[in-house]
Amino acid sequence: MSVQSEEAISLACKNIEVCNIANAVSVLQDSLVADLENNSLLLGVKYCNFWNDILNGLSSLSFFEQGEVLLGQWKQFSVLIKEENCSESILYSFRKGIFSLALECYSKANDEKDARLKSEILRKIGLCYKKLGSFEVALQYLQDANVTLAGQAAVIAEMADCYALCGETKTAKMLFKEAFYTDAQKIEFCFLDSPLILVLVDKVQAMGYTGAVLQEWVAVYGVVFGVFNVKRVLRSQEVLRLKQEIYAKESELKDPSNNRELILPRLANLYFWLLDHYSLAKEGAAKINEVLLKLKILDADLYKKFAN
Repeated sequence: MSVQSEEAISLACKNIEVCNIANAVSVLQDSLVADLENNSLLLGVKYCNFWNDILNGLSSLSFFEQGEVLLGQWKQFSVLIKEENCSESILYSFRKGIFSLALECYSKANDEKDARLKSEILRKIGLCYKKLGSFEVALQYLQDANVTLAGQAAVIAEMADCYALCGETKTAKMLFKEAFYTDAQKIEFCFLDSPLILVLVDKVQAMGYTGAVLQEWVAVYGVVFGVFNVKRVLRSQEVLRLKQEIYAKESELKDPSNNRELILPRLANLYFWLLDHYSLAKEGAAKINEVLLKLKILDADLYKKFAN
């Protein structure tokens, strides 16, 4: 890469970091004239054009809606950049620029005393801080989101991600396991950054699982691979709810019109939780063996992997 191209990318990155996309495009295109084969310049222009249209359409929206558009489009952008080999400095600049702008939008958003909306705004602010590298600040907002409205899988997963990034692995494992148990479908992998969870997701994805089914199997293989190996004592009400959900899923599985691909991993994960409960409560071998038999009947291959 020529010195001129390196300088152009450096200047473009400074503009991208403050979401001055038009200036960044101009700089990159000027440099392309003398370096037409430069992949980083070409992709930089492509990505700038992607974001330029989005940013230009924000002004008519509320602050919360602006933040939602930015994060929603980041999901699309994440898919795009996975398929291409662009300069790390350019990708970092987009990350800094987009999440800084999203943070500004959510910080100005009005929750109008709605607890669910307030919690969601706090979660998104925490997510933005996490993406910008301020993990401890992010955790404060995420904890506030959890206090405002407890039991949300997306919030718990983001908290787990922060703990993992801060090196608090045991807490991270416990919270990730909790998040997947609460609602695996609400966890957004594209916003998670810790190797603890991303390596697991990649391993399960490599087994051929995708989409909603992948979400459920990550919970299962988190246990099988020893990632989600932290257990906690369940309250009596939680045990009752767990057994009720197991009964419901077992009934759903008998109906051929239901989606077996989603129900099976969910039920397997529920069995793992019940096994943890029986183990911690010292309920005895008979109850544990009963659940293990159910797991074996449900999926013999999975049972072998778990038992070994």
